[in-house]
Amino acid sequence: MELQPIQTEQRPGFFQTVFLNERGLRAGWRLLVFFAMLIALQQIAGLIAKLFVHPASTSPTPSRGISPTVALPEMVAFGFLLLASWMMSRIEKRDIGQYGLPLKSSGFLSQFAFGYLFWGFLPLALLLCVMRVLHVFYFGHLALHQAQILYWGFTWWGVFLLVGLLEEYLLRGYLLYTLADGIGFWPAAIVLAALFALGHSRNSGETRIGVIMTALFAIFASVTLWRTGNLWLAVGAHAGWDWGESFFFGTNDSGLPAQGHLLNSHIAGPDWLSGGTVGPEGSLLTLILMLVMTMLAYFLLRRPSRKPALMITTR
Repeated sequence: MELQPIQTEQRPGFFQTVFLNERGLRAGWRLLVFFAMLIALQQIAGLIAKLFVHPASTSPTPSRGISPTVALPEMVAFGFLLLASWMMSRIEKRDIGQYGLPLKSSGFLSQFAFGYLFWGFLPLALLLCVMRVLHVFYFGHLALHQAQILYWGFTWWGVFLLVGLLEEYLLRGYLLYTLADGIGFWPAAIVLAALFALGHSRNSGETRIGVIMTALFAIFASVTLWRTGNLWLAVGAHAGWDWGESFFFGTNDSGLPAQGHLLNSHIAGPDWLSGGTVGPEGSLLTLILMLVMTMLAYFLLRRPSRKPALMITTR
């Protein structure tokens, strides 16, 4: 009788255990590669900025506020972020659209416009109307006239489009996609919401309520990503809210005023209700509004018929 050799189970080696899982390179190592790319590209961006941008042109001053020149570093940063995400998509053999900003999907422009108007500008307008009824906010009068309105309106529209794209894609693009692959979608969303709030806490004039509000907005944006499968609605809401604050209503945005605003609005009453130096984001009413918006987004937004790649790779 011929003896059969004993089959022994091969255990994964050290390299496979530490660096790989069933989906390839582990999420932590992919994030390290991504951060290394961003750091290298940031150094290049810094050299470019020193050559072409005077430091004083991008720093707000109490008298003039934010200048549209902030668009240049925002555009450079977003370009390098896209480049790093594209390089990771080539390494991971994925479509870059899987990281939150697909251009091939139908209706992405309508999602952006819907977010801009109905989840950004109009909620802010409703909030300010409530604050006006409570006598803590006053719309004031027109500060611009005729061609100035068009010039500054379109200028700030472009600036805050870049702001929305950069901030949403930075923390809820490749970073959220990959971190969610390691620890799950909602834990990753909470971690990145805390980082988003930490970044805004460094703005001059920011308060504790304002920092909490930015964290809640990050959760709201993550909910819209979870429900729609992409970031276009969140980008629209982010840009529409900021454009309404800084240009249309002329309020501070995270403690910073903007040059060239439509209305000379002003506030009164306690800071916790009026927002104080932060602007509307520093009001307790904004926290309530953001909680309501998050719940509405979760229950009203329709999940995509086909499960997006972001949800397939997350727990």
